[in-house]
Amino acid sequence: MNVIFSEYGIEIIQRDGKQFINFDACEIVVEIIEIEITEEESQKAQKSEKDAYEVIIKLQNEKKPFRKSSIKFEQKFD
Repeated sequence: MNVIFSEYGIEIIQRDGKQFINFDACEIVVEIIEIEITEEESQKAQKSEKDAYEVIIKLQNEKKPFRKSSIKFEQKFD
């Protein structure tokens, strides 16, 4: 796995010759979504925060297959 880009709340990685975008899809619990993307989508997502958002919305609307993982945090109060 090779991280190509990490800004605007996204991470673009390359694995097995394919590119994937990772982003947090939830508001309360961290839920990382990973979707395979094209080179064109990768280039657009790296241009600006607005372009990254547009790519994410497009991918979610296309209902492409994705991988989901949740990260759980334990909060301690003193």
